[in-house]
Amino acid sequence: MKQIEILSSGKVELDGGLLNQFDSNGNCASIRIKDLEKITLDKFRGYDRVILETKEKIHPIVNLKNREELISILEKTSGIKKEEDLTEDSLWNRKTPIYFIPSVVVLVMLYIPLVKVKFPILNPEFLGLFFNVNLIIYLLYAPEKENHIDSKFSLKRRLIFISLVVFFFQVYTQLDKVGWFKS
Repeated sequence: MKQIEILSSGKVELDGGLLNQFDSNGNCASIRIKDLEKITLDKFRGYDRVILETKEKIHPIVNLKNREELISILEKTSGIKKEEDLTEDSLWNRKTPIYFIPSVVVLVMLYIPLVKVKFPILNPEFLGLFFNVNLIIYLLYAPEKENHIDSKFSLKRRLIFISLVVFFFQVYTQLDKVGWFKS
């Protein structure tokens, strides 16, 4: 709900040589159009975004009604041509299943009786632990689109944190089952 409020109540105004960007709280960020060094168009989390870069700061702008009109005015005034960033911002792509082949192999081995007898460690808890480690490794090496706003709140970091918490809980439960914490 908060995100909808932020996107719907922000606005952008051109005032002479300034671009004023107002947020949902009424705060204003002013950008001198002559100071622009780069104009980039991309998609971020499903929204069309315009990124205006100056020496001091990067200004991402989303949810514009007349995006093309604003970009053409900025190009004429600043003399800078727009660039388009076509990289995907999704964690899922065609190569993602390749990362999880080890987990699928362990799953198949779990349900083959002959292999299960030879390796008694194969059980559903081990599969969950193995899959979680596989997921953490995937998230560490998966590419992520640059946020430009605040990278410490990125989706990838949050997923790694959640996976690590689940991993430590899984390890704790397994150690508790074997009596590690009993005195």
